[in-house]
Amino acid sequence: MTQRFFFVTFLAGLCLFVLPFETTAQPFAKSGGTVAFRAAPSTADFPPMPAPGKKVSIGKDYYFVYNFDKKPKLGTVIVRVEVFTVDGKRDTSFEVKGDCGMPSMKGAHDMGEQPFKLSKSGTYLLPIQIVMPGDWEIRLTILKNGKVVFRGSHSFDV
Repeated sequence: MTQRFFFVTFLAGLCLFVLPFETTAQPFAKSGGTVAFRAAPSTADFPPMPAPGKKVSIGKDYYFVYNFDKKPKLGTVIVRVEVFTVDGKRDTSFEVKGDCGMPSMKGAHDMGEQPFKLSKSGTYLLPIQIVMPGDWEIRLTILKNGKVVFRGSHSFDV
């Protein structure tokens, strides 16, 4: 009985010691061999977007349309983003980044923020890996001249 009590007490104490050191901070700058950290954007920083295929405004001068190359299922799925001016002309002057993961298993399957690649046709593309059934979320960050002009998320089930 006392060994079991000691073991349980030891584990509880270890959890209290280790858990405060867990962080979602990500490195953002390296200088002189040191790495500075900043807090990762929270889910609140990525409001829900309209469904894929719908226009999503970026300020008053631009909009984008995002979609998947196929219905999300296990394996590789490509996220496609096309940016346009309000008069419908394609615009490739933006930087688009994406992250995908399972909100119910935070950190277990997150791919980390990755840049989209710009195709010859002017479509921003990002392959994502769907590794198991369940709830998934894609988070988009769009930048213009190095400044964030849009953040949004889309949740989907596989």
